[in-house]
Amino acid sequence: MSDQPQPEPSSTVKDDELARLMTLRDEFVSLATRGRFNDSASREWRRLPMNWRMALLLIAGLGLDVDNLSDLAERDWLEMPPPERDELRGVVRSAKKHLGALVALAAKV
Repeated sequence: MSDQPQPEPSSTVKDDELARLMTLRDEFVSLATRGRFNDSASREWRRLPMNWRMALLLIAGLGLDVDNLSDLAERDWLEMPPPERDELRGVVRSAKKHLGALVALAAKV
């Protein structure tokens, strides 16, 4: 091994690798749990208020070409095609990361 420092990978390489690892993780969870998380995801989606469902669909870039977004938001989780569910999962992960740290914006003062 050389003593020279290795160059830092570019952020796009990191992002691509992170996306690949997240996909592999989702596949592993699906295989390891035999789909048990699909039931949990269905319950969580059903419990979300309609305005949150519609917001998540828009953030994920879904429903931009439909006249009535609420029709898409009313679908059950498993009625959505897998690519749409994957997009929504990515948006939810991002939302948890960015919204979970908010304190001042949520204050009642």
